[in-house]
Amino acid sequence: MSSLRNKKIRHFHQHSVTGKADDSFVGLKIIGNDIHFYYPESYRFDDDSETVRVDIINLLKTIKLAKTWSSEPSKKNNKTVQKGEFALNSYLWVIKDYLTNGFYVNREKRYKVNITGRVDWKRTMQTQPIISNGNIIYPDIKVEVKRDADNVLVEIHKFCVKKSIDFIGWLFNLNSAFIESKPFNETVKKLYASRLKKELGQTFDDDKKLRLKHLLNVIIGLDANIKNNEFVYGVDSYNYIFERMINRIFGNVKDMKAFNPSAKWQLLRNNYSEIKSSDLRPDTILLQGTTAYVLDSKYYRFGYTGVESDLPETTSIQKQITYGDFIKKNAGGKELRITDVYNAFLLPYDKEREVFRSKDNIQYVGFAKSTWKDNNERYEFVHTFLIDLKHVVKTWCRFEHNEDVKFLAEEIIKHQNEAVKMQSRKHID
Repeated sequence: MSSLRNKKIRHFHQHSVTGKADDSFVGLKIIGNDIHFYYPESYRFDDDSETVRVDIINLLKTIKLAKTWSSEPSKKNNKTVQKGEFALNSYLWVIKDYLTNGFYVNREKRYKVNITGRVDWKRTMQTQPIISNGNIIYPDIKVEVKRDADNVLVEIHKFCVKKSIDFIGWLFNLNSAFIESKPFNETVKKLYASRLKKELGQTFDDDKKLRLKHLLNVIIGLDANIKNNEFVYGVDSYNYIFERMINRIFGNVKDMKAFNPSAKWQLLRNNYSEIKSSDLRPDTILLQGTTAYVLDSKYYRFGYTGVESDLPETTSIQKQITYGDFIKKNAGGKELRITDVYNAFLLPYDKEREVFRSKDNIQYVGFAKSTWKDNNERYEFVHTFLIDLKHVVKTWCRFEHNEDVKFLAEEIIKHQNEAVKMQSRKHID
């Protein structure tokens, strides 16, 4: 992809998304020859950048974290998106494989007993011979055969390469016009899928298995009834994806049950028997020894606007304090023995944007506290950090988390100590 660094993407339109109700779609829309890329406003993006293609691919990869897909009107014409089957990783794999190895050639040889074909003497001589009049006769001649299935696999591979280029070939400056393929319909789709599944069950070649799986992903994800090039791949809100990435980067507690505060109802009609209410569930727990960090990822606009009204509201602050109170007194019981609990919000920002320009991927902006508590506990201070969204996406894609985890934990403790000193000076004054 390095050869494409200075090549502009043709018919490309970029859209910065605020995240508001009427401007929240994040993802990709291709309508005819026009490519529309919608990205969060805090995701630093420039279509003149040398890394533009990588930036697009990285953001699109995060879409798979979504629980629900876009409800855009044009989506009703695209079963691929509706079922979450836009096979981005397979499209990328098929194209890169094609650029490296060309069109499919079956390198896995098949043999059978036959009187015609190219004789494989090594395999033939491994069979039981007949001795007749001093002569050695091999009745089972092993010959190398070419199967009709190979022709179908070549046909399927060409189709999948063409379709992959149709969808995301613009990332490689490729056009599929030179590839011929048969018309695609529901019958052909079933035939292709069936052939690929059968071949998968018969091959022992790992490289071939990988190729067949990606081809199958492409075929299964297609709607054979679509007659145009319009499709949509994305989500109506990036909030959940941001939350999942933060949890993947900073969280290390998989079973959250011990950290979920709950309440109980006692109703007169049930003779006041206890009925459990729903649990509260923190976004992310980072557990280090006997210290717990309760992290709440907030996909709010403060990191972009710098306006205080875009900070988390009191209900969110109250929840964090409740989590801290519950964890300190109840979570894990004797097993975890948690002695210290810290609280923090994480909000997205663009570190190169003027309002919070910084060299740091994680930037501290302050803390929140209640007016109804004494604020004597560490968890009663909810420290707030901005985290560069582009860095979050890159880190999630690369699975390189340790440095960020260490830095955030140290920063929370440092600023907690400063906050305590600040409160002590106020009491003295």
